[in-house]
Amino acid sequence: MVLSLLVGSGLAVLYFRLDPARYPFPRCPVHWLTGLHCPGCGTQRAVHALLHGRLLEAVGFNVLAALFAPVVVLGVAAEVRGWLGGSAQRSVLLYRPWLGWGVVGLTVLFTVLRNLPGPLGAWLAP
Repeated sequence: MVLSLLVGSGLAVLYFRLDPARYPFPRCPVHWLTGLHCPGCGTQRAVHALLHGRLLEAVGFNVLAALFAPVVVLGVAAEVRGWLGGSAQRSVLLYRPWLGWGVVGLTVLFTVLRNLPGPLGAWLAP
């Protein structure tokens, strides 16, 4: 758990300080190989924009990452609280099966929609 916190904090500092659009961060292998946008394409730039408080810019890079960022923060906060408290407290919302299946379904739908030709696909593409 401590290692996870250190790695997460290090990545947050790295993303806060270095703009992924200007530095040689790893590029998406799916897009490189196929030309299609995976559900994660644009997430590095979206996280960087979120860390700087630029919500609209983050939505432009990856709307799914911007929408799920509060859920991730809530999950990390619950894990840290449980770790510090010495008990495995699980958030009722985060461990519901419907949330997991909803995330999977939304991710598949998002992937299909962002690769469609036309204005919707262009808007969802990073």
